[in-house]
Amino acid sequence: MQAQSLEKHEQGTVQLDLCFACAGIWFDHLESVQLAPAAVIELFKEIYAHRDDVPKPQATQQACPRCRATLVLSFDISKTGQFSYFRCPRGDGRFTPFFQFLREKQFVRNLTELELRHLRSQVRQIRCSECGAPIDLEHDSVCKYCRAPVSFLDAEAVEKAVHMWSSAADRRHLAPTTAALGNSLQQMQLDRRDKTALPTGAAVGGLDLVALGIHAIGRLFERDR
Repeated sequence: MQAQSLEKHEQGTVQLDLCFACAGIWFDHLESVQLAPAAVIELFKEIYAHRDDVPKPQATQQACPRCRATLVLSFDISKTGQFSYFRCPRGDGRFTPFFQFLREKQFVRNLTELELRHLRSQVRQIRCSECGAPIDLEHDSVCKYCRAPVSFLDAEAVEKAVHMWSSAADRRHLAPTTAALGNSLQQMQLDRRDKTALPTGAAVGGLDLVALGIHAIGRLFERDR
């Protein structure tokens, strides 16, 4: 794991452990709720910077890096729905996949029925953002393997975060372009036609709506450095 110091609520820093090979974050006890909002923007940048890393499949059993106890799959609820993580039964912390972290922080939400109909009119198959399996949109709205619903990175939530949490310079550069992401599905279709705009594997392995959203936001930060 790679240690990363991020801004903490009120004052100080939170030391997180990021595993880009596993695409997840280790939080010691209560570290997730201690993160300052600006830290989420930094995590976006880190995730984007490692977008081409080849993820390793997650083991069926994972050990706590602190006490080596077997982690327990657990569920919680945010305003945008259920999210999951792997917690230490002794209370030392939890391992949260990137996708679930974004859902926990309300950046990822399920598509509405109207959005699903629009997506089906243009795309027949996508990749599950949770496990990477193909989803046949003609017949399914959830992954057959992990049962995760079709989800995407909510452009309105990202735009709000950029306005509220990033630096004044970032807001000035990003606000006009993040506003254009309001119609997220149409933007994803434009990105799909532009092969250079796609994250690795998207053109051949099917669209991952969450990965495309992260990629689009990451490119905006990269463009304005």
